[in-house]
Amino acid sequence: MRDALARRDIGTVFRLLVEDGVAQRELAQITRQNQSEISEIIGGRQVMAYELLERIAHSLGIPRGYLGLAYEAISRPASQDEVSKRASFLAHAAETVIGQPVFGNAERVEHVAEATPLPSQVAASDVEILHRVLRDLTGLESQFGGGAVLATVEGQLRWSRGLLGVSMRDATRPALFEAVALLHRRASSAAFDMGRLDQAREHLLAALELTQDSRNLPLQAMLFYCAGRMEQYHGPPDAALRLFQFGYPVALASKSPRLCALLEVREARCYAVMGNRESAERSLSLATENFHADGDFPEWLEFFDEAELLAAIGVTWAELGEWGKAVAALRRSLRHRGDGFALARSFDLAELATCHLRSGDVDEGMRVAARSLDLAEQLNSRRALDRLGPLDRAARRGGRETFGVVQRITEIRERKVTAS
Repeated sequence: MRDALARRDIGTVFRLLVEDGVAQRELAQITRQNQSEISEIIGGRQVMAYELLERIAHSLGIPRGYLGLAYEAISRPASQDEVSKRASFLAHAAETVIGQPVFGNAERVEHVAEATPLPSQVAASDVEILHRVLRDLTGLESQFGGGAVLATVEGQLRWSRGLLGVSMRDATRPALFEAVALLHRRASSAAFDMGRLDQAREHLLAALELTQDSRNLPLQAMLFYCAGRMEQYHGPPDAALRLFQFGYPVALASKSPRLCALLEVREARCYAVMGNRESAERSLSLATENFHADGDFPEWLEFFDEAELLAAIGVTWAELGEWGKAVAALRRSLRHRGDGFALARSFDLAELATCHLRSGDVDEGMRVAARSLDLAEQLNSRRALDRLGPLDRAARRGGRETFGVVQRITEIRERKVTAS
């Protein structure tokens, strides 16, 4: 039962209760649902609405933490009329600024957080607000790292998932499901950036469930890219390759060349790490061709631009030991990166510095490494520290000449880890 609750597998929860003698009719009465809904859930229908999960937890006496539900305030301060509230605020404000209770002693009322109310009906404007919030959070993560937005995006998600259980027009439902799925994807990206892989995977699974409900094939393919990207840096290359290959038929079915290119260029790096040069070069060629092919693509795929393609190409050439080609691609990527992409620039610069050092161009490697470390110091990102690993190893091979880079990387890591 505890395992089923942790997975929010309400079908298994209900089935276990029925096996223990609780009738479906009784479950329906307790949870304020129709008996047909209980039967559908036991038969495999997933419960996604945050509000319904809360109701089931409350009705069955299940501790909210077992379902991973956020806690809201359970008590409220004693009621006051507006005159009393106004006088209390003035007394508090004056005492805070002046240091003396010049307007009398203010009654201390404990602050109690209240959940933001949900609308009675979800409209297109509500979905647009979610997209605007998402764009802002994406920009903040790109500039400052996942640690700057993780708590914020998860707080936004707790409220946004409640919208899934609110009344809406049929035309609004797919757009809302996509927006909430993209918020889960942003939370996954931020968690991944901070090295919290379990948390990142949970958000990806939640996003995949939403895309399955709304049959959003393009977004499904992109989520498999996100899952494979995690495995590229924290698992064996064949595990990442399987995820990219699993998403590829979905991308083909979406008829989006840009989406196919996203998966192909990542497959290329997997092949390079595995020592399969022929397959790596073929995937790079396909990715470049599909990236420049005509075709529409959704707004959420705009992150995969020329700079992102070139960076991925450069990393693949570096894995193949083609330092000249890697340097050329990474330099072109950096020329396309804007000032608002400090996180990606730090990755490109670390990779570029590593290529220079590995190819014997120590002076340029040291210069680029300094720029990379300047950015890494400013970011709230565990991934930015991890991506310094190849640079650290390359600098250690350089001996006394590159010892300064090694020393600075060590200092940055110690300071960042201590701060976190």
